[in-house]
Amino acid sequence: MKIVLILLLLMATDLVAQRNIVLDWSFTNPKTLKNVDAGTHGSVQEKLIAAGELPDPFYGKNENLFGWIEEQTWGFSTTFELMPTDLNMEFIELDFPGIDTYAEIFLNKQLIGFAQNAFRPYHFDVKDKVIAGENRIEVVFYPPVLYHKEAYQKASYHLPAPNDVNPVAIAPYTRKPQFQFGWDWSMRMNTVGFLKPVSLRCYSHPRITNSTVSTLAIADTTAQLKMEIMFEKACPKNAVWKSKLFGDVVMEEGGFKLEREVEITNPKLWWPQGQGEAFLYNDEWEIYTADNVLIDKKSVRFGVRKSELVMESDQWGTSYVIKVNDRPIFCKGGDYIPQDIFTSRVTDQDLRTMVEQMVKSNFNMVRVWGGGYYPDEAFFNACDELGIMVWQDFMFACAMYPGDPDFLQNVKEEVAYQIPRIAAHPSVVLFNGNNEVDIAWKNWGFQVKYNLYGKDAKEIEESYDRLFKKLLPSSVAEYTSLPYIHTSPLSNWGKDEYYNHGSQHYWGVWHGKDPMSDFAKKIGRFNAEYGFQSFPEYSTLLRFSEKSEWDVMSDVMKHHQKSYVGNGMILKHAKLLYGNPATFEDFVYYSQLTQATAVSMAVTGHRLDAPRCMGTLYWQVNDCWPAPSWSSIDYYGNWKALQHEVRKDYENIAILRKETAVHQFEYYLISDQVDTVQTDLTFKIFDLKGHEFESVETNLAVKGVDKQLINFECIREYYPNKNLVVQFEWKNGAGVTKKRTFSELPHSYTKATSSDFKLSIINVDPIKKTATVIIKNKHYARSCWLYSNILGVRFEDNFIDLLPGEHSIEIHYETLPTIEQLGIKNL
Repeated sequence: MKIVLILLLLMATDLVAQRNIVLDWSFTNPKTLKNVDAGTHGSVQEKLIAAGELPDPFYGKNENLFGWIEEQTWGFSTTFELMPTDLNMEFIELDFPGIDTYAEIFLNKQLIGFAQNAFRPYHFDVKDKVIAGENRIEVVFYPPVLYHKEAYQKASYHLPAPNDVNPVAIAPYTRKPQFQFGWDWSMRMNTVGFLKPVSLRCYSHPRITNSTVSTLAIADTTAQLKMEIMFEKACPKNAVWKSKLFGDVVMEEGGFKLEREVEITNPKLWWPQGQGEAFLYNDEWEIYTADNVLIDKKSVRFGVRKSELVMESDQWGTSYVIKVNDRPIFCKGGDYIPQDIFTSRVTDQDLRTMVEQMVKSNFNMVRVWGGGYYPDEAFFNACDELGIMVWQDFMFACAMYPGDPDFLQNVKEEVAYQIPRIAAHPSVVLFNGNNEVDIAWKNWGFQVKYNLYGKDAKEIEESYDRLFKKLLPSSVAEYTSLPYIHTSPLSNWGKDEYYNHGSQHYWGVWHGKDPMSDFAKKIGRFNAEYGFQSFPEYSTLLRFSEKSEWDVMSDVMKHHQKSYVGNGMILKHAKLLYGNPATFEDFVYYSQLTQATAVSMAVTGHRLDAPRCMGTLYWQVNDCWPAPSWSSIDYYGNWKALQHEVRKDYENIAILRKETAVHQFEYYLISDQVDTVQTDLTFKIFDLKGHEFESVETNLAVKGVDKQLINFECIREYYPNKNLVVQFEWKNGAGVTKKRTFSELPHSYTKATSSDFKLSIINVDPIKKTATVIIKNKHYARSCWLYSNILGVRFEDNFIDLLPGEHSIEIHYETLPTIEQLGIKNL
């Protein structure tokens, strides 16, 4: 069995050696009794797929072939060799950065520990259990259903778990990603295995396991910071903490955690996108013994930033305002879910690419949703560098949770690791206790459905308070000054008064009977969720279905649609906006346009409502598998119509359109800029043949967090009740020219046909993998969608209104498509 050896030599006044053995695993398939290579990490499911013993779970209805895995115990094993010199090291430990989830761990046939939480690392001191020569580790995994089944069946009542699709619904009792139990946008795939590589470490001095830097106070010319280092083993007394930026300090007490407070003169502050520079300091920390022997060292990057959540009574109700460095910020972004159902295969580059897509789409905030997992460092590092604020949920969602001592202790150990790690990042501005747990208990009918009354109901409510109103806020306060709120949303949708108080998740259109126009009218003080579904593009559909299955009523499409109202709700609103789709391909196209229209309505309403409304985060940014969902970017990274639209809606200086009545519109120039910006605005009005009626140029002073109505009613009087195309051109705060086109179509028109378009590809750069697609169209084309039948083609702009003429769209590709592999749809 292959073992990877890494020898680290850290230079100090003498050599400090650390031996790190990264372990390779195997397991036996209990059905076939075949031995399966498991590599350094990954799930049982992934390894059985790689071995050819199970098919791609995304394809067709193959998901159904994986359920048996939850009904078996799984034994992983490996061996490693130790030399006599290794045994002379002071510490020898097994390091499990991520175990999914319930597992007994044996070393040389001795039980050394039990894991029960996928959200924290486990370290086991094994110095007295290893031997020179060959050692054997065995890890026995118990899937959550197996682990909890007996207790579940004996319980006097069951905690509500509406998204757990198994009859033994034990998601709330299990500290692992909740979405893997099934969700209304996710398959059920309860993974079992190692989330990250496991290693055996031999070393002679305490090693750093965690660290954090928090901003205590910011004054005119100074900032006070608190720096902390956590160790796996106790650091000796009188250790010297050397900092490149702040000098040396003797830590007289020693222990498992070292703390020091420092001051920065004339600090450069960290600011989110659009507010200033996301400045980061770099420091080097070294810890030495009193006699100058290096214990451990760490490179640290931090930002100076103060964050507040302001909730106070005002003329509208109760505010919900994020302040950074005492400045109120209008937050723009979306809700982020895990990027793969198999979380162990999400790479650092995947995480960074996702954050880069957010920046490209003019986000300044992302909410990490509470039914997934805490992202790795690469995600937060990218947010730090690129100025994306992070609203971080704790990992609890849409269910009721235990409050017994064992469960609370399990969570306490989880957050003791996660809070200092996450709070160290200046991008993180808010901790939220859970997603929709409080509102679910009060509004979703759990009491009736699960027969929870009297003593049982009281126990559930007390458990909520112990977990979300005591344990979590006290844990946050122990490590950081970041604000904490116990739940989102604070107000339910429905009654008008609810929209005046705190955070809001608006689902009145999708889960209720509200008309789509209510997206622009029912506006919370901070809108942390709202959305509409769509289908992914054709190249993605081909990855999980045959064209013969392209029908909303086919078994495959119904299997991939996890929402109870999904396809019917899409079709209902698509018909109202665009008419009855003639083909499935039209349905997919209409679904994306409908989603973009819905969310754009909401964003426009939210931005125009500032400062009453101070945040808009749509549901959801991404997918964990290829399927119809609320995402704006599909599983393979393709931008839907929504992503292109929200990129324009979220510009720091943007043109937004508000519909005031049928075929009647107002246009606004709106700004989130800190300072007043002078911009030259030009708008032109055309008929559908491309004839220019009017061109007006004006210079406007755009103030920070301001909106101005663009008045061209006098021009409309000359062209009453006509089909028009309005093109705007302006400069943003950086002087970059921006353009946006809208159509006003009170009358029917002749739709462009496929023969009206001619495509060509020019400017091919095989090094950068970019090219330009030229579109020549004879007639006006509304919401023109240029698509590829092969994966890996990204379009810089799409779903746009084209006047007759020649237009260019830049593409990025993995494989250069041919003209025959490109297509166009339009209204």
